[in-house]
Amino acid sequence: MRSDVIRWQKKYQHADPAPKLSIDSLLSNYINFLPGKGLALDLAAGSCNTAVHLATIGYHAIAVDCSVSALRIGQRLAVDTGVQIYPLAVDLDSWLLPKSTFSVLTCFRYLNRSLFGAMQEALKPGGLLIYKTFNTHYLRESPNFNSSYVLQPGELTVNFPQIEIIDCNNGYDPNHSQSWIVGKALG
Repeated sequence: MRSDVIRWQKKYQHADPAPKLSIDSLLSNYINFLPGKGLALDLAAGSCNTAVHLATIGYHAIAVDCSVSALRIGQRLAVDTGVQIYPLAVDLDSWLLPKSTFSVLTCFRYLNRSLFGAMQEALKPGGLLIYKTFNTHYLRESPNFNSSYVLQPGELTVNFPQIEIIDCNNGYDPNHSQSWIVGKALG
């Protein structure tokens, strides 16, 4: 949606142009599942922290985001870190993910339910999915957050049937404001 693209572009135009590398704890917890070979896709990459980290362990990392400003920040982060990433500016509402292409697919703090099937199909057999975003419990912390962009309890396992689950927080615990799924693509 064009208004979302404009909103994210504005956000990243005012962001720190030289951030320090920051890794989500879920990615850190499952680093031993990442052999560092092949092609990795980081969806809704923002300032590309995940893509840069994946590149540091040997992946050819593609960072996809709608904000050119965010991708520029990520490109600078990659250069400062001494790695190369491949930024790609696209609107995820209309972009078609290639099938059976990626050894790893990550997505943090972004919800587009229409991509769930394509995310699974984009993984090679045995490819690793690491996905984490806000759930309904987040609305207690941020009541003005758009409720369309939070997962409902149980939603992940229902929508990722082609993933052999390694770890999942499906949103039932009110003490967790984010849900996640880590798993391997069946094939």
